[in-house]
Amino acid sequence: MILTTDACRPLQLEPDWPFFDADFHVTAQMRAQVRALTPDAAARLWTRHVSAHPDETHPMHLSSGHRLGPTVCGPDWQAEFDAVSFEHPASQGSVAAFLIGHFHGVVADPLFFIASRSLAYVLTRAALAACWPCLLTLSDEGPLLYQPVTGKFVWFRPHGALAAGGDKLAAV
Repeated sequence: MILTTDACRPLQLEPDWPFFDADFHVTAQMRAQVRALTPDAAARLWTRHVSAHPDETHPMHLSSGHRLGPTVCGPDWQAEFDAVSFEHPASQGSVAAFLIGHFHGVVADPLFFIASRSLAYVLTRAALAACWPCLLTLSDEGPLLYQPVTGKFVWFRPHGALAAGGDKLAAV
């Protein structure tokens, strides 16, 4: 997916407040590596890479047997989310290590945090490691991380379950 300049915007204090919250310790340099997609761009991303089915508007609405079926389990994101602090930054935990390890490839390849058909962010791997708690503060109801170049995804499932895999269609 090619992002045009009108498809995303820089983070803003009001709608993207967790990135500016002192409890998350996100630097301005990290915030610059995260951009919010417009609702139209998020819908195009969803339709192209997640589901074109009209009833599947949210990751928790995807049908069983969906092509983004997880094959790998990761650490408990919820337990680590609760422990993130200045002394224990998100980027140094097991969740960040799992995410960075799963999304290998060219550092410049964009990652997408997809909360629903209308809410998505594009970010770098470095920003993902530092900002995953901010993203989950915006939506912790089964959001996906997706890397179109590799077809890899991570699913933040309810109650702390972290699952990952690859897009079955991308492997064809």
